[in-house]
Amino acid sequence: MTMRPFTRKKQMLFDVSIVSSILAAMVITFFSITHGIYDVFPYFYLIPIILIAFARPGLAIYGTVAVGWIYVALIFTLGLPDLKLYTLATVWFYIFVSLGVLISTYSQVYRKEGEKSCGVYYNSQAGVFSYDKRSFRIRDANRKFANMIRYDCDDLMTKSLPDLIPDKEERENFITKVRDLRRVGDIEVKFRAWDGSMRWALVSAAETGDPGVICTVVDITDNKLAQEALTQANKKLNLLNNVTRHDILNQLTALLGFLEITKADNRDPALEKFIERELQAATAIRNQILFTRDYQNIGVHSPLWHNVGETVTLATASIDPRAIFVNVNIPPVEIYADPLLEKVFYNLIENSIRHGDHVTEIAVRTIERADSLDIIVEDNGVGIREDNKEKIFRREFFKNTGFGLFLSREILAITNLVITENGTPGKGARFVIRVPREHFRSIADHGNGTSPKR
Repeated sequence: MTMRPFTRKKQMLFDVSIVSSILAAMVITFFSITHGIYDVFPYFYLIPIILIAFARPGLAIYGTVAVGWIYVALIFTLGLPDLKLYTLATVWFYIFVSLGVLISTYSQVYRKEGEKSCGVYYNSQAGVFSYDKRSFRIRDANRKFANMIRYDCDDLMTKSLPDLIPDKEERENFITKVRDLRRVGDIEVKFRAWDGSMRWALVSAAETGDPGVICTVVDITDNKLAQEALTQANKKLNLLNNVTRHDILNQLTALLGFLEITKADNRDPALEKFIERELQAATAIRNQILFTRDYQNIGVHSPLWHNVGETVTLATASIDPRAIFVNVNIPPVEIYADPLLEKVFYNLIENSIRHGDHVTEIAVRTIERADSLDIIVEDNGVGIREDNKEKIFRREFFKNTGFGLFLSREILAITNLVITENGTPGKGARFVIRVPREHFRSIADHGNGTSPKR
């Protein structure tokens, strides 16, 4: 298997890839350390090291040392919590340098003699393999990758990409990205191991000068399993919360009933105020329990595309308007939001009816701007005082059942939607929900139907 010499254009593409991967590794390092993650980000420095050693083997030693010093400089600049991690960071630096020297040596031999060997990246701390982009046969692999999917290196040479990535849709998506972009990073892929089990990995890939594609692989199976375990634990906690809340509400209902009976039968004026306070306290407890139910459901299910007009109509259907006219003037548009979006419009309309005093009309309309869509819910009631316009969205500021506006802001924030109040006191409340451009679309043009980035 020989390798064609790089053209100037290909060499330039590799240089751009090297710089990009170094910058990406620096960003990931900053993000990881500032979020208390210390065991994954060093692997990302292997990508530029491999690219440097492969594309510019003559400069590999200098390039690897430079990447290593960038890594060490960031570590000592951002800081780590204990001496052990600093020691580990120093070890990583020597691994980077050693790995760069090793790969560059093999790369030069590989270019000159065209030898095919599973030990090209033998001591790499990341899994590495390459495949033929025409036949999809595995051309090369290191021990790290082979151990990850429980194969011998020699056995992997008899396999193809469909053997390792059995899911057709996932495999074709990966192949298409590599073909179209020439270089991709951090794609989640499930590999089938020798024993039939599945291993999750983050894969970065780049085309080489010949018909091959080289891939670096970081095993994230343990993280995935931990996420699944956490999901199951959350489901059990939610079930426990639901059962406990149901039992508490049943007892509160009984308590409130007995308090009402006591109030009706009471003949002692001195006790009446105490019974009234007991009723208020029990009612407040019930409202707080109901609040925990609503808050628990926020973000539990994945966001969806909602027809705004239909969602508003559904929200108003369960509200007694009390001779208040609700004017809905919404174009055919969808927004990407949490499944509890209907609850937001319910809370806004119910808030106007409850607190607007002399409200006779509520209007719901939209204004499309260059970079956003404004959904406006306004009434002709008493409005909201200037000093309360932000307070009404806080949990500690409420009247009656009270938590509706706080919940509404939390629901919208799941998909980066922002709600504010900018009405004129004395003339009515005016709530504005600002939807980013990527989170709304015309119903007549659904695009590709994919979920926007969150």
